[in-house]
Amino acid sequence: MTLSAPAVQPALFPPPAVPLRFTDGDRYVWTHTGDVWTRTNGSWVPSLYDGLNDGQDDGTGWWSDDEVSAALGRAVENWDVRQRFVPADPGPVLPGRTLLSFLLLHEAAQYVAEHQGMGLLVPLRDLVAQHDEDAAYDVPGVVSGSKVRDVVMEVMRQQRRPRATYDEAAGRVYVRYDLPVELHARPAVVECLHVFVLTDQAV
Repeated sequence: MTLSAPAVQPALFPPPAVPLRFTDGDRYVWTHTGDVWTRTNGSWVPSLYDGLNDGQDDGTGWWSDDEVSAALGRAVENWDVRQRFVPADPGPVLPGRTLLSFLLLHEAAQYVAEHQGMGLLVPLRDLVAQHDEDAAYDVPGVVSGSKVRDVVMEVMRQQRRPRATYDEAAGRVYVRYDLPVELHARPAVVECLHVFVLTDQAV
């Protein structure tokens, strides 16, 4: 028996926006072919979706930030659901400076950690679509900078063990908190992660 990486679920939506900036660990995915490029040392290197063999050139060629940005822009414009942008997981310590108050001058696409699948970051509306496809069409692909601030401030006020940072170099706002849940009729805690990826368009 051969084990392989889980298949990428088909998306209903194209990438929500073109990121303002990229950071190492970001992924650009062609879901229809299984091709994946991972940003490594500033270049987009062919890799496997499950993270194995990152940095191994499989012959499909390397990409630049400008090329990935242009490709994502075409996907957004043409409603191409076969392409996907997957932000890098920030790791256990959120990068950037701690947020107490802030003002963003850019719109941002909201990504959340998908706990059911491979634990990747997915656009919020894609996660909603897994539970209610009709409702997902009412979820905006991008939100204003003031809306990002409102969401972050509400999390900081209402949630358990909230942490929020802004990584200017990556163009990301990270928010992490603990959510009490019941699993198998027993209390448990799920760690929630929201990543607001600034877009390439100012508000």
